Amino acid sequence: MRSFDSRDNSVTAPKAYVGLFGDNSVAVLDTACNHVLKTIPIPAGPHGLVVTPDGKRVYASSDGDAVVSVVSTATDEVVASIDVGSMPHGLAITPDGSRVLVAGFGSNTVAAIDTRTNTIVWRTAVAKPHNLSITPDGRTAYAASQREGHLGLVIIDVASGTQRGLIPLNHAPRALTVSPDGEEVYFTEADVDAVLVLDRATNEIVTRIPVGSSPHYPLFTPDGKVGMVVAQRPGELDLFDPYRYKKTGDVKFGAMPHWIAAYLFVFGFGLGLVMQVLTVAVQNVVGSADLGAATSGVSFFRSVGSVIGVTVFGAIYANSLVANLSGSAGAAPVQAYAEALHNVFVGVLPVAVLAFVLSWFLEEVPLRSTRVEIDPGDTGDEHLRAA
Repeated sequence: MRSFDSRDNSVTAPKAYVGLFGDNSVAVLDTACNHVLKTIPIPAGPHGLVVTPDGKRVYASSDGDAVVSVVSTATDEVVASIDVGSMPHGLAITPDGSRVLVAGFGSNTVAAIDTRTNTIVWRTAVAKPHNLSITPDGRTAYAASQREGHLGLVIIDVASGTQRGLIPLNHAPRALTVSPDGEEVYFTEADVDAVLVLDRATNEIVTRIPVGSSPHYPLFTPDGKVGMVVAQRPGELDLFDPYRYKKTGDVKFGAMPHWIAAYLFVFGFGLGLVMQVLTVAVQNVVGSADLGAATSGVSFFRSVGSVIGVTVFGAIYANSLVANLSGSAGAAPVQAYAEALHNVFVGVLPVAVLAFVLSWFLEEVPLRSTRVEIDPGDTGDEHLRAA
């Protein structure tokens, strides 16, 4: 998915463009209301997607065909189709938007498109390139070669298409991203549950960051302080610190585990049974003349307790959240929220234990087996009559 900040009069919020692989189209999403404005048909198998820096055009590759489609964001129509060779996979665009590089998986080439003319300006032979990444200065590209016997990262000069080197690998590279400072390349490999870090100065792999199983596309926040990668097998987004080379958290986005659903059911079922017990117990020990006052008293003190609870435990939550976010430098906000909520439950536990202990000192009063019949204007306990 790619997005840009639209400034025309018809759309007041950024539009996002999403490749729909099964539908052979690109969806246009209005991010203000999360509504699909339009679907744009393109040839089979939309794979790579990039937007020019000025937000005027979208380039989409189709790995079931041999073209890159050019979409005008003003009309959301395909305005050009560029023949790039069979099975184009990943795309990458230079920071100035002058070149779009195409990983020709079927043609065993990397091609460069001049975005001013939408024509191919050079090709270079790369064995089954899958994905690409370009340095922030726009001068160098890295291509992930996936052919057996040629596994590695191919270094390419963007201006001329000349290959500057090859970094051999033991496993097929999947996806890669140059760090925002341009000093390192972060990439993933098939059958390796880690993000690998390449030092561009030495072309050596300096470390591996263990993450979830089957990681794919590593990315960074714009300030470069937080890295993230999708771990496909567990269905999660893993966050990592690019300075300490350490995983800092994960965000689950798959289906809810059954055991969590079971815990929530037990919690809700038990809470529902307990809520009414106090009201019944209080009504059972007062006379008929005081039933209204007793019932309203229960509601009143429950409300007072709620206010005190929200104030005290809300303060615990807020202070814990601030401390967690400050301590992690914002690297794992989801984890910070989870830990703050955990501290609230830990704080509630002593109160719950104290209430449980005090309940044992309450006098046991059997539930009455009577009903109340009250004459108009007379409210006395003498009118309790055995049912």
